[in-house]
Amino acid sequence: MLRQFPGTHIAALAGLTALIGVTLLVSQGSNQSQTSKTFDVAPVSPVAQNSQTATQAEQYSHAGMVSPARTLAYAAPPDLQSLLGVNLENVPEPQISAADAEQDASGEGIREEALEWQRFTIERGDSLSSLFTDAGLSHQEMYRVLNGEGKPDKLSRLRAGREIEFGFDDNGKLSMVVLHNSRTTKLKAVRQDKGFHTYEEMREPKVELAYATGDIQTSYILAANRAGLGTKVRNQLSRIFGWRVDFSRDLRKGDRFGVLYEKQYLDGEMIGHGRILAATFTNKGETYSAALYTDSEGNSDYYTPQGESLRKAFLRTPLQYQRVSSHFDMNRRHPILNRVRPHEGTDFAASPGTPVKASGDGRVTYVGRDGGYGKTVRIDHGNEVSTVYSHLRSYKRGLRRGETVQQGEVIAYVGMSGLATGPHLHYEYRVSGQPRNPLHVSLPDADPIPEDRMAEFQAQTNPRLARLSEEDNSFQIALAEE
Repeated sequence: MLRQFPGTHIAALAGLTALIGVTLLVSQGSNQSQTSKTFDVAPVSPVAQNSQTATQAEQYSHAGMVSPARTLAYAAPPDLQSLLGVNLENVPEPQISAADAEQDASGEGIREEALEWQRFTIERGDSLSSLFTDAGLSHQEMYRVLNGEGKPDKLSRLRAGREIEFGFDDNGKLSMVVLHNSRTTKLKAVRQDKGFHTYEEMREPKVELAYATGDIQTSYILAANRAGLGTKVRNQLSRIFGWRVDFSRDLRKGDRFGVLYEKQYLDGEMIGHGRILAATFTNKGETYSAALYTDSEGNSDYYTPQGESLRKAFLRTPLQYQRVSSHFDMNRRHPILNRVRPHEGTDFAASPGTPVKASGDGRVTYVGRDGGYGKTVRIDHGNEVSTVYSHLRSYKRGLRRGETVQQGEVIAYVGMSGLATGPHLHYEYRVSGQPRNPLHVSLPDADPIPEDRMAEFQAQTNPRLARLSEEDNSFQIALAEE
């Protein structure tokens, strides 16, 4: 029949057909882009974390008395904003959760309760491959999960005792993998239109305030146990007052403590302890008080009611050691060179690989070998104070000259490089370049609260100290003047 039309008509008909085809394709693609649009599901943002923090603050509850460590009961709601240091007026609007974003991305959502689950307890020697096989899944399906978006690499970080779950839909298709990292954290790999997306999901525990007090009769540990303090709170308390009280030699019968701290609950079960908010310790008739303060940059530390730091600017010993193998001695005979050579520091014998910490805040000025010192790190702390760490086995990965470090931060590991007869740390403390005995030199206090932050400091800490004082009338805490 085409022979009945002139060539020009045939050309026109072909052009019209092509135009209609292109129009249909464009329209079809446009509709498809609207119905299959996907999101990148990201972990909870810092803004969302701030929202979670505020939520946690709102969840502080005050139940009935518990003895000997009791949860606090209040006749009226306390000023949470002052007590917890959270500006509730500036709490951002709730952010969309990762799970909600995943459901929007898939177009239909995945309801966990509608899935059929297989749960496995991870045992020593298990791998992700073996666990997928145990769940009846192929290696190809595992690769799909591991090649997805988000944080799929974290699924391979398995630890014995944890649990992993595989969720299947009505057709037996894998829809979700859940790795339980802790009671409050789990890793989820969720099927979407274009593959799997893996993200972390956090559960904020409910937090209650608790108070405990104890009298020392035979030992601090026994007194803390009788008061119901867990190991974490007990260790926190000894660290807070460790600069003022020697817990191995100074404690006496009749010494006492009081502590306001956090308890964490999940599904009605206590799962752990949080921070100490305020505490007092009486030793040899003298009472020390401390309150937690967190500045606007998120740095937290403990201070007296007057804003003085409870810690020194330097650690007396920058590692856990077994014994002092060689003391500071300017007339010591060198054990290898066999001649009198000043020993300008203190040697702490310790097992190879023991972490070495920066004794104070400062800037690294040297990382490398230094003759008989072997592998060495030098730190400038300002105010003409510097420290030296030598005979090291290795440095913290990535440690470089010019890097700033904080007190207690691991910088290296014990070894026996250079002229050393055994594994130990040679530690020097220098003032204006001159060596001082690290074990006896008078250490400066850490910086107090600046004057321009005192109002903020008092607003945050005074309610905590007042609550602690109300719980035990024997502790009369003198608060800083407002």
